[in-house]
Amino acid sequence: MNMFTQTLKTPLSDSATLTGYVQTPSPEMPNKEHRPAILVLPGGGYTMVSDREAEPVALMYAAHGFQAFVLRYSVLPAAWPSQLLEAAEAMKQIRAHADEWFLDPDQVATLGFSAGGHLAAGLATMADKPYLAQQGYDAKDIRANALLLGYAVTSLSLSAPAHGEPSQMEQAVLGANGKSAPLLKEATELGEQVTRQTPPTFLWATATDHVVPVRNSLLFADALAQAHVPFAIHIFPTGHHGLSLANVVTNGQGGTDVEPTVTPWVKLSLQWLQLQFPDAAISD
Repeated sequence: MNMFTQTLKTPLSDSATLTGYVQTPSPEMPNKEHRPAILVLPGGGYTMVSDREAEPVALMYAAHGFQAFVLRYSVLPAAWPSQLLEAAEAMKQIRAHADEWFLDPDQVATLGFSAGGHLAAGLATMADKPYLAQQGYDAKDIRANALLLGYAVTSLSLSAPAHGEPSQMEQAVLGANGKSAPLLKEATELGEQVTRQTPPTFLWATATDHVVPVRNSLLFADALAQAHVPFAIHIFPTGHHGLSLANVVTNGQGGTDVEPTVTPWVKLSLQWLQLQFPDAAISD
């Protein structure tokens, strides 16, 4: 495996990084010449980028047949749409280096958690907006072929300020750049941006998440249904916010991030990705 990190430069920033976990082909595995790829966007309320939702997740998907990447995007005081352009640049770079990184440019998924889910869903639903084209990003280069969202923020109107992350997100999305920021209104209600061009989507969340209410996932799924976009949604009965893989690998300092009833989301996502990329060699 070749692991590398490169800095991304966009019209608004030059501090985001893209880390790749790229497996080189072997004559012993001729069906792995060009693997599917997945870009992981960790959460953190746009105030930090969670390590628990970064490398461990990327390595898990790498172990199941993917070329995996992690975007560490800008956080406060940087504000929207800096992160959107960074995600677009990451997708553009992944596809531009498809041959060098041994991946299929038509099999690129994005996976976002929490605020990273807001970013992933934002790029998936707004890839063809004129503003992005004006910044040099063509929708065909930056829109994912499949979208995965874990306890994602999709509606700022569903924020629960007392619990920290949504109010911080409001500051990041609405604050520093003011009401004149490009694509600002669109970023507040991502379900309203869903169209038939939105990629097939896999969503998971927990019913007891008190930081990002489960309605974020439910309303986004409803928007997908209304737009006739294929989707799968899994709502687990228990589990707090930010579980990541929900196993011992991503267990945090408090020791409360292991939730056996939630860990099936990983296998479910792999099975769903196999349906999206039927000719890819994905193990579950």
